[in-house]
Amino acid sequence: MAERTWDILLIRMWEEVKKQWNTGGILNRLILFNVGVFVALATVQLTERLGLVELGFSRAEAFGLATSWDFSVILTRPWTLLTHMFVHTGVWHLAMNMLWLHWMGRMFVTEFGARRLLSMYFVAGLAGFLLYAIVLNIFPGMRQGLHAYGASAAVMGIMAAVATAQPNRTINLVLLGAVPLKYLAIGWVGLDYFALSGSDNTGGHLAHLGGAVFGYFAVMESRRGRDWVGWFESVLDAMVGLWSSSRDALTPIQGRKRKTRRRTPRNSGSNSYKSDEEFNVEKKAKSTQMDAILDKISKHGYDNLTAEEKEFLFRQSNT
Repeated sequence: MAERTWDILLIRMWEEVKKQWNTGGILNRLILFNVGVFVALATVQLTERLGLVELGFSRAEAFGLATSWDFSVILTRPWTLLTHMFVHTGVWHLAMNMLWLHWMGRMFVTEFGARRLLSMYFVAGLAGFLLYAIVLNIFPGMRQGLHAYGASAAVMGIMAAVATAQPNRTINLVLLGAVPLKYLAIGWVGLDYFALSGSDNTGGHLAHLGGAVFGYFAVMESRRGRDWVGWFESVLDAMVGLWSSSRDALTPIQGRKRKTRRRTPRNSGSNSYKSDEEFNVEKKAKSTQMDAILDKISKHGYDNLTAEEKEFLFRQSNT
């Protein structure tokens, strides 16, 4: 009986994870991906300690996913420029970063949108890496290790961007009460700056500062019409385009069907504007359909949805 209860609990947890991944938006996906990488690395480390596998990477290297200030390491592992942003090897490190990402990410999405959150995460993380790598190559005395990893630089960039866009917005902190975002950001940046003189994680603090400085200037420059993260969105669009093209090439009939649906014209005689009554009826129908789909997911799982239900869910999650 107890074993069956555990099986049911695990199944429900897995279904909830899939539901959050499919319907929770880019913020939830970033958090879930970070958690997934953490679980995978912990499992790999355990299997190595048990002597079941031997990958040839050390824990300090995060099994080949951590980046480094040493450009000779980067040349042999270029993927680490991105993978290090999702690596955590301690529960506390992961928990703090994900809590801050969830907290600041929600405000960021409200201000700038989900699409820009993904771009800011990656570009602020890269900015943190650049400051870390440049300073440690110029000043060898500040080196305290060969490798670096974590989402902190990306999260600091997101926090700094939100604080720059809404400096006087207050948030409630335990023992401190209502604190404006600008003071919270200044406080965190100050802690990282002063930690450079005596911390055993100099590289991490440099990366935090790099991400925060980038987030601040990205928002300030956007007000002058200069987009500092748009190039990354263009890269993502190109990658998605290549993926879609290759998928259509593998399944040309489905690809043609998709394209045909997109080009289906509206009735030229119909009015392009809806009355308030028509709009409310359509909105209520969509809400009812969404509730039914989510209820079906919770009871039977996402995989049991029909193709039409999955397509409806995808369209609604991107509106």
